[in-house]
Amino acid sequence: MITALFTLIVLLSTTIAITLFDAWLLEASAIWWWLLSLVIGILMGALFIVLLLFLYGRFLTGDQTKNMRNHRLINSIMRLVLRLLRTNMVITGEENIPKEPFILVGNHQTNFDIIAIKSVIKDQPLIFVAKHTLFKWPLLGRLVSLLGNIPIERLTDRSAVKAIIAGIKKYEAGVPVAIFPEGQRSFSNEMLPFKAGALKLATKPKAPILIVTIHDFNRILSWWPLRRTRVHMHFHPIIEPSFYESMNTQALSEHIKNTIQTKLNAYETA
Repeated sequence: MITALFTLIVLLSTTIAITLFDAWLLEASAIWWWLLSLVIGILMGALFIVLLLFLYGRFLTGDQTKNMRNHRLINSIMRLVLRLLRTNMVITGEENIPKEPFILVGNHQTNFDIIAIKSVIKDQPLIFVAKHTLFKWPLLGRLVSLLGNIPIERLTDRSAVKAIIAGIKKYEAGVPVAIFPEGQRSFSNEMLPFKAGALKLATKPKAPILIVTIHDFNRILSWWPLRRTRVHMHFHPIIEPSFYESMNTQALSEHIKNTIQTKLNAYETA
């Protein structure tokens, strides 16, 4: 639905621009006007999506965390963004995504990680423990908050305790929650050190853990828009609480990081 609306806005805006530029004649001199009209059309389509989200968020009230209608709208926009970025996403292990609430843990390369993961886990109200600056974005910050996402400043700060507690409450209310133990984007296929404390989000409520490995997301803009970028996302078998009940968070953190690293190595040598 969102993709269809975006396409319609682009076509209408492009047509209007071509008409205003009087560039309907197929002449060499008109090519640049056609390109400019197309750029204007795409910008108008993007503006439409942003305004739609802004207006949608303005009329929402209360806790919208478990409202799947809102999540489906956002997921459709996420998929549109990935198409516009010309991303060829290879997804494996989807059968490991549980039907019941879980804690998702993965490596973190760019902000595109969130867009991609959210678009794949489309049948559940997945939320993220995310960088607090996202909640201050003009137009969209309110919607990010209304959907139930949890702001965090740094995984090593005392304020992180508040975020972890909020995430546990969301999980116990039946909502899957995602967190990136690196605490920041790596911008590469090499992981940064894990902050073991992030795993308390799962160990305190004894939640099942879904590990996700992402690969080459840092290269999405490398050849855009000239060439599609092939990226990978793999969901590992679920880790049940019985597996890690005898581990401390440091040991669990190392196990998860090693699991992700093994998959990253496999991608690099494939």
